[in-house]
Amino acid sequence: MRTALVLSLLLFVGLAGSGGAQPAQVGGDLPRPLPLFPAAHWWNVDVSRAPVDPASGALIAFIGPARGLHPDFGGDAEEAPEIYGIPYVTVPGSQPRVPVRFDYDDESDAGAPGVAPGYPIPEAAKTQPKWIEGGWPGNVAGGGDRHLLLVDRDQRLLYELYDVFWTGTEWTAGSGAAWRLDESRRRPEGWTSADAAGLEILPGLVRYDEVYGPDPIRHAFRVTVRATNGYVFPASHRAGNTAGAPPLGTRLRLKAEKDLSGYPAPVRKIFEAMKTYGLIVADNGSDLYVTGTYDPRWDNDLLNPAFRSLRASDFEVIELGWRPDDGPPVGPADPCVPSATKLCLNGGRFHVTVRWRDYAGARGDGRAVTETDDSGLFWFFNAANLEMLVKVLDGCALNDRYWVFAAATTDVEYELTVRDAVTGASRTWRNPLGVASPAITDTGALAVCP
Repeated sequence: MRTALVLSLLLFVGLAGSGGAQPAQVGGDLPRPLPLFPAAHWWNVDVSRAPVDPASGALIAFIGPARGLHPDFGGDAEEAPEIYGIPYVTVPGSQPRVPVRFDYDDESDAGAPGVAPGYPIPEAAKTQPKWIEGGWPGNVAGGGDRHLLLVDRDQRLLYELYDVFWTGTEWTAGSGAAWRLDESRRRPEGWTSADAAGLEILPGLVRYDEVYGPDPIRHAFRVTVRATNGYVFPASHRAGNTAGAPPLGTRLRLKAEKDLSGYPAPVRKIFEAMKTYGLIVADNGSDLYVTGTYDPRWDNDLLNPAFRSLRASDFEVIELGWRPDDGPPVGPADPCVPSATKLCLNGGRFHVTVRWRDYAGARGDGRAVTETDDSGLFWFFNAANLEMLVKVLDGCALNDRYWVFAAATTDVEYELTVRDAVTGASRTWRNPLGVASPAITDTGALAVCP
């Protein structure tokens, strides 16, 4: 049976909402299905059979084999309003989006793809505690990384900000990024996100609802080490070049033979996920600090000693930059529905989208024009001025791949993304600003054939 492929680009505290919508809430229910993002997404992929990297022993030695893990999350700290862990905020689709001024504006998103620019920051975050990492309100410079994680539960969008602050007249942040929860859209090479590695933060957090819920945890966890050396997939950004250190994007896996039978059930569930999905190095910080959500229900008298009992020597580093070579695992079907900004090609199997940025810094989504079952066009600025032709072809009989061909007559920056509706696998091609776009002739684009 032929699989379908998609081409696409790429939070407790209440606040009164409008139109009867559920208000913004710290730690609110996340949109289903869970885990966040497609099954083939780098946070969600099973790494239990991935090969061990030849340098695993040296990288573990850099961290320190006797180094214990630490749960970098919990509830309220002794000094109010400080907190442990990163809170997240869920908002309705009607939450107003507000502009944010970035320090790293050339690597930050003005908003999420396909919707109005801006970030859906609730008004209460300006003056009330516990909306932002660290616990301090937006208008108080409390120190730390000050992440603000926002989920538009109606439109299935994730917004993340680093070092966010309300000046009294505007929101500022070091950097920011936004994603559609139905896409696997990696940041452009060299770009950060709200995290040093260029990765999403929320899908890698240990969450209370998962640990104490009925189902196994089905994703990797975010972890830090004291220094890093470059980056590997799935990371897109470096934060140091310390010789011998693991790169950002390194995956650590708890060894299969580690006996977990003596641990309490909630802890055992977390550690089992470390065997199946592992840890991803996402930032510089304290060695083997595993990140989780702020939640007053966490019992750190249970968590801290259990985590500390696991040593770096209980882990191995899987092959640096690893990704499944037999295609991503099959996930839930994600039918492609054509829209003004999306093509559905090759029998509707592939979501195809494109996102552009011009010389003035303006961003937008390409407007889609369907031509045939396998091909379509996009325009950026004027319907009379077509910018790009895209084709997704079935090459399974020839080389067991789906092929992507594209030609664009433009020198603006763009990201063309093709995503498989069946498996969630995706590929993105990027053209830098100021470069006349070369032709894309990728006959190995997607290994998702039957």
